[in-house]
Amino acid sequence: MSLQSYGLLKCKVISTKEERGLNRPHYNIHARAGTEQYRISINIKSDTSPSELLFYTIEDFQHDITSKISDLPYGFFVSQDVSIDYIRGEMGFERADMNKIICDRPGPNNDLNEKLTHYMNQATVSEDIDMYVFGSKWKSNNYCKPDRIFGFHPSMGMHDIHMNQGNTKHWKNDDGVWQDGCILIHFPSKDEWVGIFLAFQSQSWNNDDCTGHAKKKG
Repeated sequence: MSLQSYGLLKCKVISTKEERGLNRPHYNIHARAGTEQYRISINIKSDTSPSELLFYTIEDFQHDITSKISDLPYGFFVSQDVSIDYIRGEMGFERADMNKIICDRPGPNNDLNEKLTHYMNQATVSEDIDMYVFGSKWKSNNYCKPDRIFGFHPSMGMHDIHMNQGNTKHWKNDDGVWQDGCILIHFPSKDEWVGIFLAFQSQSWNNDDCTGHAKKKG
């Protein structure tokens, strides 16, 4: 089936809030795109074993897609021209380059929450810094109900900020090509980009080029 609301959000970071509990382990970012507010929810732990996510960052990210998105206005966009594929998109890394990272560990700068906070703090240093979020958009049907994390309304946001192909059986319907999630941060004063990429260990990287389903072994 693939994701039904995949696209790109160009926005500014306002603040962040961690959810380290067992029930809803997510890292949440409060973002603004023009007059709209968004909650960007990033999975920091897998429901299936092994639970640690795969994490990779490129601090001097160079890719053709940056020239396609840098002049876009703020807001959400759906276009095949601005989509991400970890396997087919020549992103500059492979699965073997990604690191397993736990979501919650005592000590400084050694778990996924703290790694994300490091980059989000950079994104709020100056008003000219932009964030680009690839994933699925969602919106509450209740206009007056405030967002459960940041309190704005209507509650809406982005999720699936990770690889979205080669899933195990339970999430197989989300498989597709050119619909992977990630975060790019642009620092215009230096014209530098940072790329943040996430995947689940259970996901296959040997997938069908049409469906994104994992190819059968053997």
